Amino acid sequence: MTAAQTAAPSPAQLGGLTPQQALAKANQWRSTGGLQSFVTTEAVVFKFPGGEQKSVALPAKQMVVAIAPYVNQTHPCKTHFMSGCQGELVNTPVSVLVKTHAGKTVMNKTVKTLPNGFLELWLDRNQTYQVTLKTGGKTTTGTLNTQPGSDTCVTTMRLQ
Repeated sequence: MTAAQTAAPSPAQLGGLTPQQALAKANQWRSTGGLQSFVTTEAVVFKFPGGEQKSVALPAKQMVVAIAPYVNQTHPCKTHFMSGCQGELVNTPVSVLVKTHAGKTVMNKTVKTLPNGFLELWLDRNQTYQVTLKTGGKTTTGTLNTQPGSDTCVTTMRLQ
């Protein structure tokens, strides 16, 4: 292990990161005691144990929506906390189909859920999307919104 891998997370380690890299770092630091990380429609936010807060702004034209598809159990959520949210289906391949309100396909691929059970979808802002998820012979469909103030955590998509 290198020193960078064993060093405690610090705000300095976030300098120069893209929003995608900041989100990956938040997922990597998930189990780090005392560190809170979450994503709003505007930024990836880190709150460090000493009280310092650092944000990495999301792109002007995109935001991220984290989805935890489930079969048996879920939790109510509006803001995705990478440091705390846990979905049921961990490291599970899921077929993801995302279409605009007008029916244009913007994503059609298989994505593996993260160790926290979530899929993270980067989508254009100010849109309404229809999303269909399939895994293990089960399917769910729902609507995602990417307006200012929209939910960044979706835990209501039950696979049946």
